[in-house]
Amino acid sequence: MAKPYDPKDFYYRKAKKQGLRARSAFKIEEILHRHRLLGRGDAVLDLGAAPGGFLQILADAVGEKGVAVGVDLEPIRNLGKRWVRTAVVDLLAPDALDKIRLLHEGRFRLVTSDMAPKTIGIKVTDEARSLELVRMALSVAEQVLVPGGAFVAKVFMGGDFPALKRELQGRFAAMHVIRPEAVRESSYEVYVLGTGFRGGAAVGRVAPPAEEPGAPAGPERAAPEPPAAPEHAAPQPPAAPEHAAAPAKAAGPAETAPRKKPAAAKKATATKKPASKKPAARKPTARKPAPRKPARRA
Repeated sequence: MAKPYDPKDFYYRKAKKQGLRARSAFKIEEILHRHRLLGRGDAVLDLGAAPGGFLQILADAVGEKGVAVGVDLEPIRNLGKRWVRTAVVDLLAPDALDKIRLLHEGRFRLVTSDMAPKTIGIKVTDEARSLELVRMALSVAEQVLVPGGAFVAKVFMGGDFPALKRELQGRFAAMHVIRPEAVRESSYEVYVLGTGFRGGAAVGRVAPPAEEPGAPAGPERAAPEPPAAPEHAAPQPPAAPEHAAAPAKAAGPAETAPRKKPAAAKKATATKKPASKKPAARKPTARKPAPRKPARRA
C-alpha cells in the first residue's frame, strides 16, 4: 500500500539540507548519472525551469565552460553562476524560439522538461494535459537539439502514453522510461528519455531538393513530345479535307484489293497444276534415248 502524501518527505528534507531548490534535483541527478547525458563544456536547455532544481544540477554538470539555459513562465531566481542564463518565456508564443536563441545562439546537447499541469484530480484529464506539455517540449527540442542529442521530460503515464513512446522512437535512436527513486510512491509520474536525436536523418530527408533537379529534366523531355503531337495533328486536319474525295475512290481499290488476292491465289494454283503435268511430259523424253541404243550396235 502506498504511503500517505508527505510534502516534507525524505527527499524534500535532503534537498533543503543540501541547498537545492526542489526535490526534483535528485531526479535529474540520477538520470544524468545513469545515462551520462552531459559533459563539461556542453550546452543544456531546461524548460519550465522554475524554481531551479533541475537547473542547479545541470549547471554543475556542464561547468564553467558550458552553458545552462532555463526558461519558464515565472522568473527564476539567479543561481549566481555566470554560465547560467534565464528568461521568462512562454513556449506557446510565436517568438519563444527567438528568445531562447538570444540566450544561446548555438544548439543544445540536452533539453529537459520537468513541466507538469495543475492537476484537478481527474486522472484522464491530468494525463492528457501532461502529454500536451511533453509534446510542446518535444517540438522545441526538435528545433534546438544537436544531432545525437538527448531529451528528458516528465509525464504522467497512462492514456495516450504508448503513442508518445512511438513518437519518441521515431525521433531518437533509443527511448527509455525511467522512474527515479525520488519520485513519490503515490505518484504515477515517470520520465521519458530519448537519446541519439535523429537530427542528421531529418536533414537527410530533405532529399526532395535532390529530386527537384531531376524533375525539370522530366518536363524538358515531355516538352518535345507535346510539340511533336501538334505538328502531326496540324497536317492531319488539312490532309483529311483534301483527300476527302480520294478516300472514297481509295475505298474502291481497297475493296478490289482483297479480290485480286484470291485471283492471285487461283493463278498460283493454276501454275501449280501444269507444274505437276510437266514431270509427266519429261517421262517420254526419258524413253526416247532407249531406241538409240540399238542404232549404236548396228
